[in-house]
Formats: sequence, C-alpha cells, structure tokens
Amino acid sequence: MNLHLKKYILKAKGKAIRLGFRLKINETAYDTIALVSSQSSEKVAMTTVMADTLGDARIKAYMINQKKYNWAKDEGFSFNQMIALIEEQIFIEIDPQKLANHLL
Repeated sequence: MNLHLKKYILKAKGKAIRLGFRLKINETAYDTIALVSSQSSEKVAMTTVMADTLGDARIKAYMINQKKYNWAKDEGFSFNQMIALIEEQIFIEIDPQKLANHLL
C-alpha cells in the first residue's frame, strides 16, 4: 500500500475508534487504492491517492453504492468501466476528512 494512503487510513481508523467503531481495511491489486468498511453499518468506501498538478499526493474517498456496484458487476462491467460510469453514481465522492463519519 502506498505510504500516503497508509498514513491517511491510520488517521481514519483512529477517528473511527474515537467515534466508537472499528474500520476494516482491504488492500486491492492497486497500490494506490484501498477499500475501507464498517462491519456494524455494512458501508464500504474506496480510498485512493493520486498526484495533483504539482506532484503532491492527494487523497480522494468515495462511498460505494453496493446495490449499483453489484448490478454493474453482474452485468459484466470491469472496475475501470464502473469508474467511467459517473452518471450511474456507483462511486460517490465524499470529503476524505469525513470518511469515518460516512461509514458510521
């Protein structure tokens, strides 16, 4: 996992613990993407790190609409195709600083 992403996730885990629940982290085949979930609420988010125009690391977070994700998966869409389906709102961008709150 990318170092910037790991630091971000550790902060989010700490915030979740302060809010009274634990986050589960699943690494993906991509070094810059991780899945974060809450077992108590069954919500899942995707976190990613990318470079901005100046080359600095920038964290983005997306809630995953599981119903729409499962539909797209069942229809045979690849992960990259799902990301391109912006109008379907499979991945909904959220404020990365509020990740724990969204998973509560």
